[in-house]
Parts: sequence; structure tokens; C-alpha cells
Amino acid sequence: MEYLEMTRSTRSASLLGAAAALVLGLTACSSGGDSEYCDLLRSAEEDTSLADADPTDAEAMEEFSSRIQEIVDAAPDDVKGDWETFQSAMDAVSDPEAAAEQDPEAALTATENISQHAQDECDIEMG
Repeated sequence: MEYLEMTRSTRSASLLGAAAALVLGLTACSSGGDSEYCDLLRSAEEDTSLADADPTDAEAMEEFSSRIQEIVDAAPDDVKGDWETFQSAMDAVSDPEAAAEQDPEAALTATENISQHAQDECDIEMG
């Protein structure tokens, strides 16, 4: 039982770390990619409340989830699936049972794909 709880905790921490690296590590490099999607990514960079989001604070996580949903809705088709995978992983952070069912590797792969797409299409580098 302790191993299972530790695994869940480790997965949650890994997923939250991926979220922080992705959403909070945005750095706009230029004005490239003027789509709504690119604008939302730039806006996420500027929103310091996302950087301070506490996974145990339901209101903060609701705001975080809402921001991710906006990005998912605006994401181009070639990266939308990666955003949906990322969103699912982030939603699971606050739900230990759902977190146990998540594949951290899939979330990390989605994060890498999202980062590459943001750089290629929006000229945004993700930390």
C-alpha cells in the first residue's frame, strides 16, 4: 500500500512539474505566429497567478484548468491531441485515483510536442 501511495505521489509530482515547465516556462521570443493560440500562450506567460497555483487550492486549480481549456480549444489540430493529453494529466493531479491511471511518459511526450510546436509556429520558447 505504501508503494502504491508513493507511486501516486511521484506521478502527481511529475505531472505537476511538467505543467510548471510548460505553462510557466513560456518565453516569447518575437511576435511570430499571431493566431489566437499563440496569443493565449503569450498571455499564460504573463499571468503570474499561474506560477503561484497551489495544487491543493481548488480555486487556483480551477483557474489553471480553465486557462488550459482555453488553450486546448484554440490549439491547431496538429497539436490539439497533445494539449488534451496534457490537460487530462493536469486534471488528474488533484485526483489521486485518476493520477494513478495516467501515463507520465505520455504527458512528458505531449509536453515536448507542445514545446516544439510553440517554438515552430509561435516563436515561443518553453523553458
